[in-house]
Amino acid sequence: MKVLVLGGTGNISRAVVAALMGKNYEVVLFTRGLNADPPPAGLHVITGDRRNRDNFKRLLAGQRFDYVIDMICFDSEDAKSDCFVFRDTVEHFIHCSTVMTYGPPFSGVYLDESSPLNGHSDYSRNKMAADEYFLQKHRDSQFPVTILKPSLTFGANVLLPQIGGDGSWIDRLRKYKPLLSAGDGQNYFQFLPSKDAGLAFSAILGRKASIGQVYNLVHPNPRTWDHWHQEVAESLEVDLQLVHVPQDLLIELSPSRFGGLADNFGHTQIYEGSKLGALIPEFQPRFSLISDIRDSIDWMDRHCLIPDSDGNTLEDRIIDMVQRVPDWFRNRG
Repeated sequence: MKVLVLGGTGNISRAVVAALMGKNYEVVLFTRGLNADPPPAGLHVITGDRRNRDNFKRLLAGQRFDYVIDMICFDSEDAKSDCFVFRDTVEHFIHCSTVMTYGPPFSGVYLDESSPLNGHSDYSRNKMAADEYFLQKHRDSQFPVTILKPSLTFGANVLLPQIGGDGSWIDRLRKYKPLLSAGDGQNYFQFLPSKDAGLAFSAILGRKASIGQVYNLVHPNPRTWDHWHQEVAESLEVDLQLVHVPQDLLIELSPSRFGGLADNFGHTQIYEGSKLGALIPEFQPRFSLISDIRDSIDWMDRHCLIPDSDGNTLEDRIIDMVQRVPDWFRNRG
């Protein structure tokens, strides 16, 4: 069976490709070829930019694939080009969407696929538009689409703390520096290793019951952000020191650095994933994430993606300010 992966060199899509190769699919990548880390040897790679619509159609016209997995469809125009190129030519088409189509704000916890949608950003609104276009094409002309909505998926080049940023937080932990935690650190999130996401994408191919359906792709066990930080520290075999600071104060101190908390990580997000679990019983992520975190850190080390934390003092200055507050009150007394 021949599978085309649109993308194929990103965090989730690398794991998708690895899972497909493990099942002996004939894998073809369509990619811009800009990632410094090349795809696995032996794959057929088509180099192109899907935003160049004419070029996208020309490069793929007349080619036959049993399955297509699109990891880089970000708006309705991308979806339209997919439906034009692959109409009547594929058995199954998988679109990678996102749980961010549900908010924030969110309508509750354990949100299932029927939960209200809330496009709070250009990214989520554009993903919603792509989802709806595919579903409408399925209703109108039986376009064989399945939509998967991943939550936070970590692996190659993606390993984030609650406050966001780059990989320098790993360097902070290695240097026994404290980390900032927004609020009380008890907001819940679902952290999924990319290899588990890759298994799900590869396992759903050809399952006719999934066509026309939407599935949340999430780890079944939510954990708090403080739990996540602790697991990362344990993976490095260091002690974790957390300094909790009200989220609103962080945003006020540096809107450019911490403003993203309001749009994503500053909210409890728990999604129901049992619909996908019922379809793919083999999708059973382990509870402990420590070995997967170590794999991610190893990958980041190999690719020099853990900057020196000494180069940015903002977090240290905020921590020092917060830790001196009790002394200020004592001195006032």
